[in-house]
Amino acid sequence: MPRRHLPTTPDLESEPHRPPQRNPALRRLRAALRQAIAIATDTSRRLRSRGQRLRLRRQPTRERAARRSEAHTREGFDQPASFARHWEHIVSRLLMFGGASSGNSVILYCDGDALFEDLWQAIDDATRQIWFEMYTIEPDRVGMRTLEALTAAAKRGCNVFLLCDAVGSSNLTEAMLRPLRQAGGRAEIFNPIWRWKRPAPLLRRDHRKIIIIDGRIGYCGGMNVSEDYAGKKYGNSLFRDCHMRLQGPGVRDLAAILAKSWRIVTKQRLTLPKSGAPLGDTFVQVLSSAGWSGRRAIQRALRLTTRRSLKHCYVTTPYFIPPQRLIRALTRSARRGVDVRVLTAGKSDVPAVAMAARHIYGVLLHHGVRIFEMHGSTLHAKTITIDGLYSTVGSFNLDTWSDKHNLEVNIAMIDSTVASRLQSDFLDDIKRSTEITLDNWAKRSWMRRIVHWLAYQLLRF
Repeated sequence: MPRRHLPTTPDLESEPHRPPQRNPALRRLRAALRQAIAIATDTSRRLRSRGQRLRLRRQPTRERAARRSEAHTREGFDQPASFARHWEHIVSRLLMFGGASSGNSVILYCDGDALFEDLWQAIDDATRQIWFEMYTIEPDRVGMRTLEALTAAAKRGCNVFLLCDAVGSSNLTEAMLRPLRQAGGRAEIFNPIWRWKRPAPLLRRDHRKIIIIDGRIGYCGGMNVSEDYAGKKYGNSLFRDCHMRLQGPGVRDLAAILAKSWRIVTKQRLTLPKSGAPLGDTFVQVLSSAGWSGRRAIQRALRLTTRRSLKHCYVTTPYFIPPQRLIRALTRSARRGVDVRVLTAGKSDVPAVAMAARHIYGVLLHHGVRIFEMHGSTLHAKTITIDGLYSTVGSFNLDTWSDKHNLEVNIAMIDSTVASRLQSDFLDDIKRSTEITLDNWAKRSWMRRIVHWLAYQLLRF
C-alpha cells in the first residue's frame, strides 16, 4: 500500500494550469483539527463567563500592541474556522522539518510497569528484527530482564541491534553484553568514555530512547531501562515520566532516526522497514536533533508552536535552562493572553540544574508565565501540550545539553484525545506541586541569588 506521508515542501509553482490535488493525509489532519475546535471553543466560553483577564505588567508604550495580540487570541476562540486555519498554517510550516505522516495509532504510558510489561511482551513476540537505542540501561532487575529478552530473541533468529550510550549506560559491562553477542545480536556503545576510543567530544551523548519491533511497533519517550523508571511492581517509582507506543506509517520515520545513530557508530546502513498500513487517526511528526551538526528540527518546531499558541501552552521538563529564543517565544505568548505554564523539578536528580533554572524564573514570571516545581517525586517527563490539539513526547530536555550536545528525538502529534490526556496529567501534577510567584522569587537571599547565578553561568554553555 502506498505510504500515507505528507509532502515536506509543497511545490506551489509547478504546473499552475492544473487544479491542486487533494492530499488524503491533509484531509485526515483537517478532521483532527475539527475535533479539537469544539473543545477550544467551549473552554473559551467558560473563561469569558468567569471574566478572567490577564493584567500585563508592561510599559505604557507597549500596551496597545498587547491589547491587539490579546484580541487576536480571543478571535481564535470565538471563530472556530479561524482556529482551524491558524493551526493548518502552523502545520504547513512544520512540514518542512519532514517525518510527517497520518493514520497512526498512539498509546501513552505514565506508568513504568505498564510500559515494561508491554515492551517485554512485544520483544517476546518479535519474529524478524529488534532495533534498540537507549541512553541508559542499568544492570538491575529491569535492565537484565530486558537484555535476557533481547538475547532470547536473537537465539530464535531475530536481527537484534542494541545501541547504548557510554555515559548513560556506564554501569553496563562487556560481560553483560556477551550473551547477546554470542546469540548473534549486535551491541554497540556510543562515544566511549576512554579518550583513545572516543571519536567525538565527551559531552556529545546519545540521549535518545527508541525501540523498533519488527518494523511495525515503535517506542519513544523519556523512560530509560531501569528500576528507577518502573513502578512498584518492577522498580522503585523514583521518576515521574512519560513514554509512548507508536504504530502506523510513523514507525518508519522513527526507525530512520535510529538508523542514523547506528550509522554514526558503525558506518553501516540499516535497511529501513516498509511503511506500515494506517492503524489510527493521529497525525504524527518524528523530529530529531543533533545540535552540533546543525540538525535542530525539535528546537525550531518548539519555537514555532509555542510562539503561535492561542489558548494554552503547558510545558513539562525536568531540566529548565532553555535558550533565549525559546524564552522569548514563551514570554511573547504569555504577554498576549495565552495561559503559559511550566512544570519543572523542585526535587531534581541533578540539583545544580534546578539551582540554575531558578536564576531565569524572574524574566518569565514578570511576563505572565506561571512556573511550578514538583517536590513529591522526581520529575523526568518531557512533554508539551498546546491548545488542546498539539502535543509532544520525547527525550528532549529544555537545557543546554539537549540543545547543543545530545542526539535527541521527539514525537509531535495532532490529536485532541492525546493532547487532552497530557493536559489532564499536567493539571493533576501541578496540583501536587508548588507555584513559584514573582514575590517569592524576588525575596531570595543574596547568597541564594549568587549560587543560582553561578550555577546558571556554569551550565548554560
